[in-house]
Amino acid sequence: MNVKEAKARRAAALHTPTDLTPEAVRDIAGALNALLADVFALYLKTKNFHWHVSGPHFRDDHLLLDDQGGQLFAMTDRIAERVRKVGRRPCARSATSCACSGCWTTTRTT
Repeated sequence: MNVKEAKARRAAALHTPTDLTPEAVRDIAGALNALLADVFALYLKTKNFHWHVSGPHFRDDHLLLDDQGGQLFAMTDRIAERVRKVGRRPCARSATSCACSGCWTTTRTT
């Protein structure tokens, strides 16, 4: 398969049987993709805290954040599969996820 064929296949509509209207599919997939981006951003933030935790409760906090990160990561797969089930493609690129997510901020507290 050449690049042109690959791009055409990627742009082609998914033929997923559904009783939903095209507008409902668009709205549901859009909401799920936004949720997917937010959950993935929260997963990354949780892992960041997990990697940098310190202090007298290190072990408990480390294990808690590791468990929470695992649960969040598992959620991303289920959400992405729901997007596919309604006939759309999930946001899979980091740039798209960042643009969709409301979890990324540039505010820094000191």
